[in-house]
Amino acid sequence: MDALLGMTTFVLHKVGVAGRREIAQRLAVRPGVTLWQFAALAELADQGPAAQRELAGGLGLDPSDMVRLMDELLAAGFVSRERDPQDRRRYRITLTPLGRRTFTTARGVVRKVEQSTLAPLTVAERAQLHRLAGKVHAGLGRAGARPARA
Repeated sequence: MDALLGMTTFVLHKVGVAGRREIAQRLAVRPGVTLWQFAALAELADQGPAAQRELAGGLGLDPSDMVRLMDELLAAGFVSRERDPQDRRRYRITLTPLGRRTFTTARGVVRKVEQSTLAPLTVAERAQLHRLAGKVHAGLGRAGARPARA
């Protein structure tokens, strides 16, 4: 295990898995949403009303999985779906007031888990970790970026 724990990407993966598991468990209890539902609500809160296809792209979901997720969100009353006035062939997804309240509650749950997960770090170390993780994440999206080969 020392060989694995000596790999930063493996350690980050383990921390991510543990955090994601805790978030999913807590979100299921209150406010009663799945991690994917939270992600969709967060994407809509960030970008505003969006075409279903754009939302799927932002979440990295296959369109068929997006349909199922949209059906869940619509049934729960978290989003509304209406024809896009700019292009009547597409639908625009919008957060409802219930969806916005649910997102706000869920975001609080996620923040508490993040605080708990990162409790061993000082505030300055948390900020530095966030900056560095963001830098690595941004590097993943660079055109032509490829993992280094050993």
